[in-house]
Amino acid sequence: MTTHRAAWGALLASLALTALLAATALAQETETPPTFEARAVLPKAILSGPSYYVDSVVTNDGYLNAYTIRSRFGDFRAESTALLYTRIAEIAAMDKMEQVAGTSAFGTSLADKGKQTVQGAVNLVTDPLNTVGGALSGVGKMFVRAQESLVESTPSKYEGNRFQNLIGYSQTKRDYAKQFGVDPYSTNPVLQDKLNALAEAGYAGSITGSALQALIPGGVGIAVSGVSGTAVLGDIDVSVPPTDLRRQNRQALLDAGVPESLARLFINNEQFTPTQQTSIVKALTSMQGTQGVADFVEFAAGTQEQDVALFRQRMARMYAGYDNTVANLARFVRLGRFVGAQRDDGTLVLAFPLDYLACTRTNASIIEAMADKARELSARGVELWLTGKASPMSKRLIKRMGWKLQEEGAKKLLGTWY
Repeated sequence: MTTHRAAWGALLASLALTALLAATALAQETETPPTFEARAVLPKAILSGPSYYVDSVVTNDGYLNAYTIRSRFGDFRAESTALLYTRIAEIAAMDKMEQVAGTSAFGTSLADKGKQTVQGAVNLVTDPLNTVGGALSGVGKMFVRAQESLVESTPSKYEGNRFQNLIGYSQTKRDYAKQFGVDPYSTNPVLQDKLNALAEAGYAGSITGSALQALIPGGVGIAVSGVSGTAVLGDIDVSVPPTDLRRQNRQALLDAGVPESLARLFINNEQFTPTQQTSIVKALTSMQGTQGVADFVEFAAGTQEQDVALFRQRMARMYAGYDNTVANLARFVRLGRFVGAQRDDGTLVLAFPLDYLACTRTNASIIEAMADKARELSARGVELWLTGKASPMSKRLIKRMGWKLQEEGAKKLLGTWY
């Protein structure tokens, strides 16, 4: 018995030593996320413009670069290269908005009148008994009370309120956003303020989106011709009411075989803007023949932060881009808290919209865990696609795993370099 216990103790000690040596080796092969100079990671043409410049110091958290944009509209922080490009496009659009606001059609008095007109219309809807002499009939009151229970889906936190939708103001705002090439649901508060002010004035003056088109200096699209938000907006018509987008998105997911309960869970996630949600659905439903779409939808439905929503939107577009331009993806597969896809030949494809993958301790562990998952799936190989680059240390680890690494894959999969 004593000999058996001694042998068992020796085995445990050996396992503990092996684990310690492995942990020590892993620690020696990890690194701290770097800090870059903006000129080292961005094209020269992007570093500055008429109304902004990008601060020279760029930090990285092992995944995404964080930029500070100094502009005449204030400072903006962009926690990814993709968001940096969106903010720069929005700054260009805000320049155009200010020029339009200074025209005779959009004077200060009209802007003031616009606020009064919008508020008056809202009052008519929200408090009909105390406006226009309480003109609603009993049936009219019934419909006012009943509207709340007829909402089909939960609006995102980035939309206007339902009363603005009812009076038609939100449509004016969406039409204007479309003309300036920006997202009406942008998380940029400065852009929202300027777009709202212009839309209020236009709503009061009955200036339609087509009429606005003639007032934009240089013509439609010039505001965002150099750096465009169209990489995010794609072919999404932002003038379409968000309720219609949600309805279309839900039906498209159902048609793709996603269970109704899961489709509704995703559609009702208020962290996604209508644009982001529509972009994900368009990407997934463009992948004809790819199984397991519900796995990606379930992965996305748990999103709890806006920057994660943008990350997962871009991830969906990367997989769609791969399926459409590289090779057919047979199915999505869940990989713990991540999602991957397998090709017809069994190759596991991992698409991550990362600016710079540093070999931190966490990332080294994730790469090794992914390698284990690949073996469980009997994958014939692993392809890792990044929109940006991997550090030299990350490359060595990926090579040791026998993976194929594709850096700067955004141009191939997304049609942009970022």
